[in-house]
Amino acid sequence: MEGNIIVARSWNQLNDWQLQEIAHLYLNTPVDDFAEAYAQMILIVYQKSPDLKARLQLKRITDDVPITELAKHTEYLKDRNDLYRFPEIPGVIKPADKIENISARQFSTIDTYFFKWNNERNLLNLKRLVATIYRLNDQYDDLDLKSVSMITDKITEKQMEAVALAYMFIRKHIEEQFPIVFPKTPETEEEKLQPVFKKKDRDFVPFDKALLAMAMDELQPLGKKQDVNNVRIYEFLSVMSESIVYHKAKQKSNEGK
Repeated sequence: MEGNIIVARSWNQLNDWQLQEIAHLYLNTPVDDFAEAYAQMILIVYQKSPDLKARLQLKRITDDVPITELAKHTEYLKDRNDLYRFPEIPGVIKPADKIENISARQFSTIDTYFFKWNNERNLLNLKRLVATIYRLNDQYDDLDLKSVSMITDKITEKQMEAVALAYMFIRKHIEEQFPIVFPKTPETEEEKLQPVFKKKDRDFVPFDKALLAMAMDELQPLGKKQDVNNVRIYEFLSVMSESIVYHKAKQKSNEGK
């Protein structure tokens, strides 16, 4: 089979159509029905497109190969969360993979709308989230959001869901990279069993507070508030991690006196 069939071996190798269809299933399937949805995801990986030729090819594959065998090559769908790229939307600028080139200010705005959408998943919140992720110009500006949304609102809901799933996975990656800034809260046994795409943010702290805290820091390692806003998010989080460690050590030292 492997010699005759070429399939995506990671999230980032999936094409846009596959990502849209799989994201739709991921974000809209109740946990109890996930096994059935996962079987559909496997078939989408092998189908590759919605056209007739692809559907006929998939039928030939499934006639010859059991789905249990096909599933051996798609385990990343349930075992990994490494979708780190965003689709192109004509007329706006997408972020770099893992949002490595966005500012702390843009991350703050995205995260606010991600929290709103993740707690109430409706189309309006989804549209708002997508609009915050894309930009009109190289430099992000909150005042551009209305103009961006006039463009991004025109894509399909499934395309928007692919954007949302990518950000969800990237945010999880960022949390793992900077555990001091994003400390994990203890989960209940039920929450531990839930897949990442079903978990809600229980305690949301507006990221604006982090921006203000860094601007007001006695050392001002990133400069004043406007400078802090424009720092790239990974640099911001790295410096913030160091600042937290410094202030904790200072507090501990003062307590020992």
